[in-house]
Amino acid sequence: MSLGALVDSHPISWYCVRNMIIQADKIITRLDRIPLVDGAVVIKYGRIVALGKATVLIRKYPDHRIVRLNQAVVLPGLVNVHTHLELPLLLDDIRAQNYTDWVLNLLKVKKRLSRKDYEAAAHRNIASLIRSGTTTVAEISTHEVSPLILRTSGLRAVIYHEIISMEQTHRTVTFPRRIRSSPLIRFGLSPHSPHTVSEAVLKDVRAYADDKCLGICMHVAETRDELRLFQRKKSGLKRLYAAASWNMTLAPKVRSSFELLHRIGLLSPSFLAVHAVHVDDLDIALIRRSRAGIAHCPRSNHVIGVGTMPLKKFLDAHIAVGLGTDSLASAPTLSLWDEMRYALKIHRRSGVTPQDIFHMATLGGAKALCMDREIGSIETGKKADLIAVPLPQRYTANLHSDLLRETKTCIMTMVNGRILHQR
Repeated sequence: MSLGALVDSHPISWYCVRNMIIQADKIITRLDRIPLVDGAVVIKYGRIVALGKATVLIRKYPDHRIVRLNQAVVLPGLVNVHTHLELPLLLDDIRAQNYTDWVLNLLKVKKRLSRKDYEAAAHRNIASLIRSGTTTVAEISTHEVSPLILRTSGLRAVIYHEIISMEQTHRTVTFPRRIRSSPLIRFGLSPHSPHTVSEAVLKDVRAYADDKCLGICMHVAETRDELRLFQRKKSGLKRLYAAASWNMTLAPKVRSSFELLHRIGLLSPSFLAVHAVHVDDLDIALIRRSRAGIAHCPRSNHVIGVGTMPLKKFLDAHIAVGLGTDSLASAPTLSLWDEMRYALKIHRRSGVTPQDIFHMATLGGAKALCMDREIGSIETGKKADLIAVPLPQRYTANLHSDLLRETKTCIMTMVNGRILHQR
């Protein structure tokens, strides 16, 4: 698939106008500030240099190209903190009643997939992200396909190299030979989970990541069977271990997954824990002290049947939580709008608000990825990652609630001052 086929064709797509003014009916800069009405964002060389009334800024910057977005709300670009973009739509093929059956079904189906299948899926999935307003994505690459495609997509991304190994001796893992970041792409490591990566290998991962200054992303406490395995109770993971020819005694004996990671020294601000469904107050305290980030994937949790994360407890503890769509093997779409709506639906009764959901999808996700100084809000000095969506047709007192109710896709998606999609 050509680059031109990846995104919508438009006269100002795929190059960065050095000096630009984005003008819209409303601009949400941050959730704790009143939206700008008839506002504008001034952009120079990919950064935001001014915000305010459109009439004032247009006079002040007469040499800037003006992009007028009619009947639109401009807001920070969405941050999708967990994906597997190499996987095609497999949801209906591998549905299961529990986590272990889902994993075994996925492994069975993947035997029929080729590199071309993964490449085609990555192209389609990245295009879907752009159209729906994701400007930053945290991707786990298993087949080394998505990194090259993301490099040419224009998206901002953190790409984690996946590792699965239950070897019990040190220096058994082959790490990527070259990890070279670019202005839009960062790299990291993703030991799959505490029940598929041994403690010895996790120590190697920690040492390598420290040496190369890499972030770490890991599926943690996704299923209760992981905790039961570590606590030496009857666990559904027994069948997964048998399929992989792993001895159950290879798993560590420990109170919880997060206690294990704390013991190894993995928990840190550069650590992103995905799912974190089965946690207790001791785990939340460990996460809070370490300042690790959390990726919440509520639709995936529902589809696989692993339970509901105690989101309000995380937010009350001031832990950085972002939203992730996970893959098309466990969610029907890669739209963060769909993820946001579902998250609000299941967490509203606990006191989670539409503003909380928007925060998770923007600045909260940026903070979970240690990128909140650069992205996540529309502020002077930050990168020009922003999107535009249609004004709601029906207004209430809560604009964020209105947007969640009505938004399906985007009018415009911009990353680093470059318009990737506009209609």
